[in-house]
Amino acid sequence: MPSSLLFGINNEGRVHTLSTTGSMWREIPYAGQEFKKLSAVPYFLWALGGDHQIYVYVHGLDIPIRVREEAYENERWLPIEGFSARLLPTDRFHFSNADGTVDRSIDKIRLPSMAWQWEGDWQLELTLDGQPLDHQGWTYAVDFPAQYYSKKQWKSCVRRRLWMRSRRYSAMNSWCAIAPLHKDATSEPFIDISVGGQSVAGAEPGTMLVWAVTSHNRVMFRTGVSTKSPEGARWNPIQVPLGSEINQISVGPTGLVWAALLDGQALVRIGVTRDCLSGDSWVKVRGPGDNLKISQLSVGTCAVWAITQDKLVWFRKGVKGEGAGMSEELAAGCGWVEMVGRMAEISVAANDQVFAVGADDRLVYYRSGVINSDLTGKRWKALHAPLQVSRASSNASLNRDKFHRSFNALSRPSSMCEPSTISEWEDQSHSAPTAPTSLPVGDLAKYETQPKNPKAWSPVHSVGSIVGTEVHPEVDESVWSDGSRESCIFAEDEELGWAEYEAPWSWVDAGACTVDPNQLPNWFAEAVGGSNHTELGEPWRLRILQELKLRTPVSEKYKSWQLAIDTTSWVHMGEARVSWGGAPFVDCVLQLEWVQITGTLTVLNPDGASTMNLFSLNDITCVQCCSEPGSPRLAVHVPRQSPSLLRFQFSSDAQLEEWQAHFTTTCGKIHQAQGKPSEESVWAVTSLGDVFIWDPTQLESNQLRENDYYVQKFDLSGKESPIKVALHGSFNPGTTLTLTGCIADDADRLGINLDAHSTYRLRHKAHSEYENSCLHFNPRFADDCIVRNSMIDGKWGKEEKDGEMPLKKGQEFTLRIETTEDAFLIYVDDKLFTNYRHRLPPSSVSMLSIWGRLQPFKLVIKSPEIILDPLNLYWRQVGGHLRRVESCQVGVTWGIGYDHTAWVYTGGWGGGFLGALDSHNVYPMTDSQDYRVYENQRWNPVTGYTSAGLPTDRYMWSDATGKQKRTRDQVKLLSVKWQWVSDWMIDFHVPGGVDRDGWQYAVDFPSTYHAHKNFTDYVRRRRWYRRCAVATTGPWQELGHTKLLDVSMEPVKDDLDSIISVWALASGGQAMVRTGVTRSNPMGTGWEHVTADQPLASISCSPYNLVWATGKKGCAYWRIGITENKIEGDRWVCVEPPNGGQLKQISVSSIGVWAVDHLGRIHVRREVTTTFPEGTYWQTITPDPLVLNAAPNTTGFKHVSVGRKEVWAATNGGAIVRRTGICPSNPAGSGWFIGIPVNIGVIVFKVNVI
Repeated sequence: MPSSLLFGINNEGRVHTLSTTGSMWREIPYAGQEFKKLSAVPYFLWALGGDHQIYVYVHGLDIPIRVREEAYENERWLPIEGFSARLLPTDRFHFSNADGTVDRSIDKIRLPSMAWQWEGDWQLELTLDGQPLDHQGWTYAVDFPAQYYSKKQWKSCVRRRLWMRSRRYSAMNSWCAIAPLHKDATSEPFIDISVGGQSVAGAEPGTMLVWAVTSHNRVMFRTGVSTKSPEGARWNPIQVPLGSEINQISVGPTGLVWAALLDGQALVRIGVTRDCLSGDSWVKVRGPGDNLKISQLSVGTCAVWAITQDKLVWFRKGVKGEGAGMSEELAAGCGWVEMVGRMAEISVAANDQVFAVGADDRLVYYRSGVINSDLTGKRWKALHAPLQVSRASSNASLNRDKFHRSFNALSRPSSMCEPSTISEWEDQSHSAPTAPTSLPVGDLAKYETQPKNPKAWSPVHSVGSIVGTEVHPEVDESVWSDGSRESCIFAEDEELGWAEYEAPWSWVDAGACTVDPNQLPNWFAEAVGGSNHTELGEPWRLRILQELKLRTPVSEKYKSWQLAIDTTSWVHMGEARVSWGGAPFVDCVLQLEWVQITGTLTVLNPDGASTMNLFSLNDITCVQCCSEPGSPRLAVHVPRQSPSLLRFQFSSDAQLEEWQAHFTTTCGKIHQAQGKPSEESVWAVTSLGDVFIWDPTQLESNQLRENDYYVQKFDLSGKESPIKVALHGSFNPGTTLTLTGCIADDADRLGINLDAHSTYRLRHKAHSEYENSCLHFNPRFADDCIVRNSMIDGKWGKEEKDGEMPLKKGQEFTLRIETTEDAFLIYVDDKLFTNYRHRLPPSSVSMLSIWGRLQPFKLVIKSPEIILDPLNLYWRQVGGHLRRVESCQVGVTWGIGYDHTAWVYTGGWGGGFLGALDSHNVYPMTDSQDYRVYENQRWNPVTGYTSAGLPTDRYMWSDATGKQKRTRDQVKLLSVKWQWVSDWMIDFHVPGGVDRDGWQYAVDFPSTYHAHKNFTDYVRRRRWYRRCAVATTGPWQELGHTKLLDVSMEPVKDDLDSIISVWALASGGQAMVRTGVTRSNPMGTGWEHVTADQPLASISCSPYNLVWATGKKGCAYWRIGITENKIEGDRWVCVEPPNGGQLKQISVSSIGVWAVDHLGRIHVRREVTTTFPEGTYWQTITPDPLVLNAAPNTTGFKHVSVGRKEVWAATNGGAIVRRTGICPSNPAGSGWFIGIPVNIGVIVFKVNVI
């Protein structure tokens, strides 16, 4: 779990933070304003100042807040004038939004406040659905509204183009004043503030709800507050019941609002939903007793805590925030429960953990034992975290005996007072911690990118007073008044002395704090000076150390002796059900036997006496979970056996994990895949989130070698022709093939071919196959000659027949074929017979074909490179649950979960089902994902839309395709490790948009869906989702708070200690560069944002100065200006996508740029050179029958990974495939070698040893 922050206000009105990975309170830089109250959500603070005005503080964001303003310029064609800004009265505005309903004149679009700054001038959008437009950016249509096209047609009567301009929130890490309600701020001051609502069901992502109370007994709701608009738009008054006087208000993460009244009762806001964020009515709730008046409330997700005027603590039972918007009962609860303790103020976190300030001692307390089944907890625990104060603080005058000076251990903070002295803390960062270390909030330069324009990031003291005025702080002196320049509280030399002490607290807020009750922060152990040193000198400890020293020489003396009794043999048995290939499951008994260094798996009949199958563990290349809800299943891949896939079904998840651990341990011993994997390892992730590794260094060490060549031998004796042998070597120059055999006495013609993969062309929805042969060696005894030829796309070339006939009937022969740069050298019986110039690249050779009357004996392949057969790779599983993985040659590996959380590989192994026995350096890991079902309805004239469809319709509850029946009641969790964390909810964020009830409309199934019902729409659908979470362990540590879509990395230099260039995409599609990533520091130090005009979907860098990305609209981009000293480069250049395809994933390396489109095709960028790095055109590779038959339900490719020499891909059916025939003359390759179908979703192949 990444670090989060607990906020507090001390008795001086100073705001402090306490990190969950730290142990000390640190003050937010003081700007001359004290605060009375504050309310927090992650990254955003709203506070009530000492002047009774509202302030907002934005902090810790790795990505600047950027908003793109858009305006469509519309024109109509007129007979005389042509296209003109003169429109018909019924037309839309000249400048409008996308649907033409809002006037968006460019001269009227202004910055919302002085906290914002333009990033550039107005620019034109020059792409349409990924396709490039001309330099003017016009798109054409028949009329408004209609389908727009990039080219003008004879019927194009209207046109439009998109103008865009980005603005950035430039007041990060500073307090910004919100405009008062009146010109005279003192006429109606605020008395309370609360922020929450970040988890309102169905609301737009980033929504926040801000409520406030004024001294005039008015409740105010701030509209438009979100992560893209931290200040919001305006205050709206909310009517309160007559006679009710509110003095305090609290809003929970689900939008539930409670307010405390002066008469001791409470009000609850009902009807807070995505459609009405401010709710629609109030319900009064009585206090705990007649003489017990509520003075303060705090709302969590499923908990409401209160404090009465006599400082007693109360818990409201029966509250459930997720359904509070629709149910008065769930919002108001059903009764009060008194808690032990006296508190002055209380705060409930989003996960219902509770913090409070003691009424008597003014210490901060934490309520321990709060879990979902017991929201009241067990007892109060005091936080013992010292507070850092400066000499400028009045608390610095306390007795020095109470202080513990720590000049060396603490970062020196600086005040944030005015631009003239602000440069010193601007050179530092003010972001929240992104690594699991104790980080100061007041000294943030190490964790946030240095802004390009420091003045633009300066604190804005009052942004609300000039709403709607465009202001540039670097040129407008009015932004910084003379009074503000003299607001520094203490001089430079007064900041040198810092101290620690236990402070009296007046306020604490946990809205942004996430504490795991099972792993509490280091806040609760009282620091006793010298206690550790005292324990180190205890006699019992010294005695144990002395005994260990004496034992070591004795144990080392017998270390090389053999064991008297061999205990390395064992047998494990159990009942299961087995399926051979795709056959139905039948009962069986499994017997796993291990004898010293080898093992066997025996599948017995249920009686345990007769054998169904038996094979060596050495034949197993992968063991993976293939469970279905309610059916724990394990898949065992034995590609060299028949059948090649065995599936075992067990009675429980525990039994499944037991057998999975046994298989992984024993197979790992046989394949020497134990301990830490090498830095050259290939990583893969399955569609179930399981993480697998293949270590190529083991293949290199185990492969037969002679001199500098890798050798592969085949025994062909006893096999009759025709014979085909797959050649998995690259057959590059230096490769030698040697075939020995005997020619029959009655032989007429023989054929020894070096074949390439066939070429497939799709015609009339059917594939036509065209064979290719690099070398056709054809002895013809009747003609007394040997014909040499090649076949290209099914057509033979010109024959070569010169030379004598060196072969004789009835005699043995030795044929040796050596590959050079320009020809095959053919030796017969060790004598050079001829050389045959290449007509096809020799790297495309994939098969040896032998036919005719001859008996082959032996085949030997010698290759200068590793001979790699995808079916022989052993895939080893490690703990964790990921959706995406990325690695580089020096061993740094990152992963991305289904919830877009970034994880960094620790260098360990094990975890998950392996437990703690065969694990090292593993940590707890969580992930979450959504189950989705679609509710479909059809319209009829009598009853309207109902679930009664036509016989030819899809299921009324189905998956996205409509082919599979999916009801909400049928959805089950995959295993006991998964838990539901929400109920079924309507998804309001479906592509294409939805109406207020979540419906999408269309003419028929299937079709294009839209949000608003048209006259011809006869069907509709809506998507439901339910979230579940998994808790597991693995060798992964969470990187930070920033959610990622994609990541790519590559060392800048070839040495192991090189800086690593890491590019990533945030969840919104923003490009970022991670700084400080090295082999010794795989987490790096911070993010640097890279501006892009369009949100991106995929990114790849390899080498470091070659960065390509795909946009969410399907086009490609490449980054220019990248150097070793400027990793982020200069700008993006758009590259048009292939015709008819929208790119969704891209991978690049020195051998080419490869991408996958939305149709499952692979595209290779051709003619990419150093002088023209963007290439000239895309070459398309469609899935051929070999790929389509590699795994069930395969229709195309899902992911491609380009290494330094190899290209590997994963199909959408889960099979691993390897591209062959890649060479400079044919960078797209010639065919695919098929690996095992292990349900792979992502593969990362960046290997140097191959």
